This record gives sequence, structure tokens and C-alpha cells, in this order.
Amino acid sequence: VHNRRDTDMDWDQLGVVAQLVTGVATLSVAMFLASQVRVQHRDSERSFAFANETKQQDLLASWYSDESAANLVWKGSNAFESLSPAEVSRYRMMYQQMYLHQLNSWRLKRDGDDLRRWRLQWSNILREPGQRRYFENWGRNILALEPSLLDFATGVYQELESQAA
Repeated sequence: VHNRRDTDMDWDQLGVVAQLVTGVATLSVAMFLASQVRVQHRDSERSFAFANETKQQDLLASWYSDESAANLVWKGSNAFESLSPAEVSRYRMMYQQMYLHQLNSWRLKRDGDDLRRWRLQWSNILREPGQRRYFENWGRNILALEPSLLDFATGVYQELESQAA
């Protein structure tokens, strides 16, 4: 024969166990959702990086598929001082877009801590005298939004300037 007190104890114990099980289940669901958010965040970053790379490739392709743009890029890179004010403006806008793409790629750590591709890329971006004039006049201001990229590009710039002298 069970007395009422033993039955109340059983219900209390069952209630405590139910609360523990509910707590563990809630914690498990929260941990699962947190892991899913991290996965989605990484996927989102990869998608953004891919879109940024694609836009940059499209930008460069547009420069060289259009004869007028290709001529302007060549003239601005190799004979910057001969550009008309309208050409300077157009060249400036073209390179501004490229610099902004570079800034986004740097922020995404596209290559992790491996800077070999970055060194090659910035050596190409700053190879010609007019490209270095763009860097001097406007590019530094854009890259200043990400000081570590500015420092890196400035190092490449200084190497190229010393070779040109």
C-alpha cells in the first residue's frame, strides 16, 4: 500500500527528471542551430568571395573587350601625363572599381595568410608608371580603409619604384 506522500514524491521526482530532459533537449537544439548558423555564415562568405572574384574578372574582361577602354587603360598605364581631364576621370573610375574589389578580397582573406598571389597581383597592378601614379593620387586613400592592405601594397609599390629609378 502506497501512501499519498510516496506518490507525491514520485511525481516530484518525475517532474525534476522531465525538466532535466527538457533542458538537455533545449541545449542540444541550441547547439545544433548555432552550428548551422556557422555553416551558413561560411557558405555566405564563400558565395560573396566567388561573386567578388567573378565581378573582378568581368571588370577586367570589359576593359579589354572594348577597344576604347583597352586603349585608355594602356594610355593611362604607360603615358599617364598625356591623358585629357576626361580620360583621367574615366581611368580613375575604372581603377577605383578594381581597388574596391581588391579591398573586398583582402578582407575576405581569400588566400588565408599566403601572400604569394597578392604579391604577384599587386606587382601587376602597379607595374606601369601610370598605375603607380593612380596609387599615389587616389589608390592609397581607398586602401587606407584596410591599413594592412595599404601597408602591403605600399611595400610592393616601393619595390617597383626603386627598380624603375
